[in-house]
Amino acid sequence: MLVEVVINDVAQPGLFLIARRDDGFWARPDDLDSWRIVRPAAEAIQLDGETMLPLSAIKGLVATFDDARQRLLLSVADDSLIRQRIAVASGRIRPTPGAFAAFLNYDLSLEYDDRVTGGAFLEAGVSDDWGLVAGTTTVGNASGADGVTRLDSYYLRDFPERLTRLVVGDTVTDAREWTRQIRFGGIRYGTEFGVQPGLVTFPVPEFADRAAVPSNVELLVNDALRYQTRVGQGPFTIDQAPIVTGAGEVTLVLRDALGVERRVQSSYYVSSRLLRRGLSAWSLEAGAERRGYGFRSFDYGAAFAAGSYRRGITDWLTLEGRAEVSEAVQMAGAGANIVWPAIGEFGVAGAVSRGEEGKGALYRVYYSRISPGWNLAVSYQRATRDFDQLGIDFDRDRITKQFQATAGVSLGRFGNAALSWTDLEYADGNRTRVLSGNYSVSLGNLAYLNLFAFRTRAENARWETTAGIGVTVPFGPRRSAYVQADSRNVLAELRQTAPTEGGWGYRLATSTGETDRQQAELNWRGDVGEVSLEAARFDGDLGIRALASGGLLIAGERAYATRRVEDGLAVVEVPGQSGVRIYQENRLVTRTDDHGRAILPDLRPYEENRISLAPSDLPLDARMPDDNILVVPRFRGAARARFGVKRDRPATIVVAMPADGPVEVGATILTSLGESAFVGYGGEIFVRETRQDMTLDIDTAEGTCRVTISAKLPEEVLPRIGPLPCQARAGQ
Repeated sequence: MLVEVVINDVAQPGLFLIARRDDGFWARPDDLDSWRIVRPAAEAIQLDGETMLPLSAIKGLVATFDDARQRLLLSVADDSLIRQRIAVASGRIRPTPGAFAAFLNYDLSLEYDDRVTGGAFLEAGVSDDWGLVAGTTTVGNASGADGVTRLDSYYLRDFPERLTRLVVGDTVTDAREWTRQIRFGGIRYGTEFGVQPGLVTFPVPEFADRAAVPSNVELLVNDALRYQTRVGQGPFTIDQAPIVTGAGEVTLVLRDALGVERRVQSSYYVSSRLLRRGLSAWSLEAGAERRGYGFRSFDYGAAFAAGSYRRGITDWLTLEGRAEVSEAVQMAGAGANIVWPAIGEFGVAGAVSRGEEGKGALYRVYYSRISPGWNLAVSYQRATRDFDQLGIDFDRDRITKQFQATAGVSLGRFGNAALSWTDLEYADGNRTRVLSGNYSVSLGNLAYLNLFAFRTRAENARWETTAGIGVTVPFGPRRSAYVQADSRNVLAELRQTAPTEGGWGYRLATSTGETDRQQAELNWRGDVGEVSLEAARFDGDLGIRALASGGLLIAGERAYATRRVEDGLAVVEVPGQSGVRIYQENRLVTRTDDHGRAILPDLRPYEENRISLAPSDLPLDARMPDDNILVVPRFRGAARARFGVKRDRPATIVVAMPADGPVEVGATILTSLGESAFVGYGGEIFVRETRQDMTLDIDTAEGTCRVTISAKLPEEVLPRIGPLPCQARAGQ
C-alpha cells in the first residue's frame, strides 16, 4: 500500500510503498536510507517484486498505523538514525574547458636624471588545457644588467584531480624551514595543493552533537559566526569547519522551530604546519642549479637530484624528510611537527651532510602558540661550519646559528603590541642582531596610530637605533594621508589609489632629515593596463620616471589589449551585444566590445568565479537561460564564459479565414519553428519568434488551416503583421 510516513512527528515528502503483515510493517531498503534509518540486520523478503525489510527488526523503532488518515507513524531512537555528515569545505572542483590563449605581459620604464635610461620586463606565454609554456626576459637596465637577459623558461601543467604539478624548465626546489630553496633548470613533479584551494590540508576537529528535532545550527568561532546550516533529527557531525589556526573556542548553537536554543562550547588548537591524518605531500626535483640569475641567461651549475616527503601520521603528528644529492654535496634530514593543544605546537628537525669541506650536521627546534589574545614563537637552529646543502656557495651564505623570538599581544580596543629578536651568525664570522618593537591602535574612524622602534648591530659595528611614530588618516575608501617622524627623517604623504575598475590615482610625498626628497606621482588604471608618471627631487637633483604595464592577449580567435595576465582569465562572449556591463563577484569590471566580447584578466585560478552581466543593457527582445556563469580557470589559462543570448523577433499576427471572418478564439497553433500559441480576440496571435516564410498551422472546428508569412518582416520592435489569410490544408 502507498501511504504517508511520519517519523518522530516529521512528515516525509511523498508516498511510500509499505507492506503490512501479521508480524508488522515492511519497507524498501532505499526508503529506509532516505529516512536516515539504519537498515536492520534481518533477512529481506520479496513481495510483488519488491525487496522489503522488517521494521520490527530495527532497535528502538515503534510503528503505529493511522487508519483514518492512512499514515504510518514511526518513533525512532537516535541510535537507529544514520549520522548526518555535513562537509563545510567544498569538494574538488574541475576546471572549466579552456580556450587557446597567447599573452605578452610588459613592464616598461623610462627614466631621466643625469642621463636617459630605459628598460623592460617581458613575459610571453601560450596556454590551453594541455598546460602553459612561458618565458620571462629583461631588456636594458630593468634588472641592473645591460642588454637582453633571459630569466625563466618553462612548461607547466597542473593535474587538479591528482593534486600535482609538473614543471619542466626553470623553477625552484621545495623547501622546509631547515633547508634552502634554490632556482634550478630541470624538472619538478610533486604535490600542489593550490590546484584545489578549497581543500583543507591540516587537521581540523570534528564537531558532533544530536538534534532532538529538526533544527538550525550555527557555528561560532571566537564568538564570530563562521557557518550555519539546517539538520534533521538525530546525530550529526560537521566536518572541516572553517576555523582559524591557533587556539580558539567553538560554540555550537542549536535552535529549533520554537526558538528553543542550546549551546555547546569546546576548545581547539589547529596548526597549518601539520597535514591531516593520511594526507601526504611530496616533491621530486632533478636538474642543475641556476647561477647569476637576473644577470646571466644560461649559467647553470652541477647536476643534482632531490626529493622531499611529508605525511600526516595522526591529527597531532606530521613527519617530514628531504634528501639532496649532487657530485659535491649530499644531504639528508628529517623532522617532526607536533601539536599539544593545551600548550601549543612544537617542531624538531635534524640533518647530516657531506661536502667538499667534510661532514656536517644541523638541528632545529621551535615552539609556537597562537591564541586570540596573544602569540609567541621561538626557534633555534644550529649547524656545524662544515654543514652543506644546495644553494650554499660561500661562507657568507652559511648560517651556523640562528635564534628568533617573536611575541605579540592583543589589547582589544587599545590596540596591538609586538616584540621580536633575531640573532644570526655566519660561517665567515659575521653576526647580525635585530631587536624591534611595534604598537598600533585605531583611533576610531579618524586615524590609525603606529609606534615603532628597532635596534640593529652588524659585526664590527655599533648599535644603531631608530624609533618613530606614524599616523594614517583616511579620507574615504581610496584616499588617505600619512605622517611619520622618526630619529632620522620626517615624512608626509597624501595618496589616492586608482579604483580597481579603472580611473586615476596620485601620490604626493616629501621627507626631510637624513633624506631630503620630494616626490609627485600620477597614475591611471584602465582595462588595457596601467601607466604612471613620477617626478622626484633628491638632495637637489631632479629625476623623472615613466612606467607602463599591461598585456597583449590573443584568446577566442581575437586580439586584445588588457591588464597583465597574472592568474586566471575568462573570455566572455555575449553574442552580438556591445556595451554590456560585465561583473565579477558583483563588481563592475568592464563592458563588451563591438563584437560582444570582453576579457576578465584577474580571476582566481582553480576557484569558482561568478561572472554576470547587466540584463538591462540587452534589448527588450533578448532572452537567455541565466545572467550568471561560474567559471574555474586554470593557472594563467583562459576559460570560456558564453552567455547564450538570443534575439527574439516577437510579433502580433492577425489571421482571418478565407471568408474574411476572424479565427475562433482559443484555437491552438503550431509554428514551423516549434512554438505553440493560442488565437486571441480578433484573430490576433502573439508569437515570440518570427521569420520570413514561416508557417503557422491552426486547428479550428472545421479542420486545420495554414498561414504563411511570405513578405519581408518589418524592422520595428513588436510589429503587427496582417491580416493574413488562413488557407485550408490540402486534403481537408
